[in-house]
Amino acid sequence: AGLAILSRRISVSQMPQWSELLDLTEVKRMTAINGHIMIRSFCLLTAFVLFTKRGVYLGTDILAANAVLMNLFLFAGYFLDGFATSAEQLAGKAAGARYRPAFDRTVWLTVFWGFAIAALLSAIFLGFAAQIVETMTASDETRSLAMDYYSWAALTAVSGVLAFQMDGVFIGATWSRDMRNMMIVSLAIFSIALYFLVEKFGNHGLWAALHIFLIARGLLLLALVPRRKTLLFQD
Repeated sequence: AGLAILSRRISVSQMPQWSELLDLTEVKRMTAINGHIMIRSFCLLTAFVLFTKRGVYLGTDILAANAVLMNLFLFAGYFLDGFATSAEQLAGKAAGARYRPAFDRTVWLTVFWGFAIAALLSAIFLGFAAQIVETMTASDETRSLAMDYYSWAALTAVSGVLAFQMDGVFIGATWSRDMRNMMIVSLAIFSIALYFLVEKFGNHGLWAALHIFLIARGLLLLALVPRRKTLLFQD
C-alpha cells in the first residue's frame, strides 16, 4: 500500500540514481546509525529483562503484580511515543536544514506537551486506580499487591517522558552514537540501583530503580543537547 501511494506522488525523475544507492560512504554511515540504535534497543530490552528477573526472586505473587502494573507504563508509552515520533521528524528536518530556531522550537514544544500528557495520564491512573487494576486481573491477591505498588507504576509516564522525547530528538538528528553511549551509562546506573535498592526495600526498591533508569536516560541525553547543537549549527 505504501509503495502504491509513493508511486503516485514521486515521479521517475525524483528517484535516486544507482550511484547514490550504492554510495559506500553513505551506506556505511547508515549502517553505523542503525548499529548504534540496535545496541541502544538491546540495552533497553536488557533493562526490562533485569527488572523482570529481579522480580522473580521476590516471589510469584510480586511477579504477577508487577506484570499487571507494567501495563500502565506500556499504555502510557503509546502516547509518549507519539511525541518521540514528532520529535524525530521535526528535529531531523531542522537539523538537515541547519535551522536552529526550528530545532529549538521542536525540542521545547515536544518537552512541554510530552510532560503535559504524561501528567494527565498519571493523574488518570491515580484517580481510577482501583477500577484499572480490577480490569487487568481477576485475582484478589494480585489486585491487593498491585495496589501496594500502584503509585510507582502510575508515575512512570512522568519519569519516562523525557527519555522518550530525547530519543526522538537524537534519532532525528542522527546523534545515534551519543544515544547509544548514554543508554549504556543508564543501564549501568540501573544495574547498581537495582542491586542496592532491591536488597533494602524489596519491590519498592525495584520500582524505584526503574524510575532512576528512566530519569537517567532523559537527563543524560538532555545534558548533551547544548554541546551537540553547537557542533551542528556552528556554521
